[in-house]
Amino acid sequence: MKLKKTAVLFPAAFLMNINLSLINFSLIFLLKDSLGLNASVIGWYFAVGSAGYTAGCMLLTRVQDKINPALSMLGSVFLMLGSIAMLIRVESAAAALALYLIFATAPALFWPQLMGWFSTGLDNRNLGKAVARFNISWSTGALTGPLVGGFAVEHQLSLAFYMDLVFLGLIVASVIAGLVFIEDMKAPGRKRIAAALAPEAHEPQAVEQTEPEIERINDGRGTILRYAGWIGVFCSYAVLGLFNNIFPLFIRDSLGYGESVAGNLLFIRGAVTAAGFILLGKTDKWHFSSKLIMLTQVAIAAVMIILFVNRFMAGFYILLSVFGFLFSLAYSNSIFHGSVGADNRGKRMALHESFLTLGVIAGSVGGGYLYQYHSIYTAFISFMALAIAGFAVQAVIARYAAVKNIG
Repeated sequence: MKLKKTAVLFPAAFLMNINLSLINFSLIFLLKDSLGLNASVIGWYFAVGSAGYTAGCMLLTRVQDKINPALSMLGSVFLMLGSIAMLIRVESAAAALALYLIFATAPALFWPQLMGWFSTGLDNRNLGKAVARFNISWSTGALTGPLVGGFAVEHQLSLAFYMDLVFLGLIVASVIAGLVFIEDMKAPGRKRIAAALAPEAHEPQAVEQTEPEIERINDGRGTILRYAGWIGVFCSYAVLGLFNNIFPLFIRDSLGYGESVAGNLLFIRGAVTAAGFILLGKTDKWHFSSKLIMLTQVAIAAVMIILFVNRFMAGFYILLSVFGFLFSLAYSNSIFHGSVGADNRGKRMALHESFLTLGVIAGSVGGGYLYQYHSIYTAFISFMALAIAGFAVQAVIARYAAVKNIG
């Protein structure tokens, strides 16, 4: 029996993001309730973890195409398993930081490998469709984690960590299935890329390649809109860092709601994001549209302005839902324009992951500091300013591309 690579990789992406979002949500309350840390310090914890992940992604770009994908992904999962098993019983802030750093850095062995592999051998049109399916996979995992975590933490904090061990075990099972049933999963990336680009790989009988050749843009460098997309994903992930890592404390400690309410808010945001990915997967109108990239940035700024004046829980549900859709646009533009028409998509995926992680760092540290020493509303208006600054840089890039007549 043979499987398509997406039959293994997309479920693995779903399970990995349940794991990540479940632990990140639960860690907020572990650090606050068990270790007594404040919001500003908690923001730094997430920043250190994100920095570890970014460093891991950048270091691996040089050897990305030489690593066996299955071994790399399994190594990532086992590092996470060990760190989670010890985090359950952690008693000091220093130990929690060290273990979380291991947990947060480990996905650098997982995501670039997975993303580079599923995109290998796809022409521009099919790449857009594959990106949409991938986005649906990881985003549904991301929305499930906080929902599960919210109810688990309200019942017993350690329960969330024990549940996560099960999800990690399922990832191991899916990767092993890939080793058994998918032949090119056993080869390093360089061999897979060579096979995908070989003439015989583009014959009509090829399983997943339907176009005669992969389209290259600017001699394989890709479109200049990748820079605008990366700016958009940085800014949107900064806002997401605030929502995911700091906002739950505001919901519980300032508004007096339970952890499950915070989980529900993040679930709704994630559900709209997943719906956005489904919608974007059904059309290519957003491809190569610099205006839509910039409009998304302006709309995120508008959401932050309205959040600044909002004082009602219903308003939080509505505004986080709107942001959820805008986030799907920003993320899709980054991952599509970062890889389309480029020769080395694995390295581009690592850069995409690095930019979004830098955004998480900015959102976690900045959001934590502003919430702790000012207010969540000060954080909202500050991130509105960040979005406007991002729009200004995107406008310069779009203007340059228009003047030079380059895509």
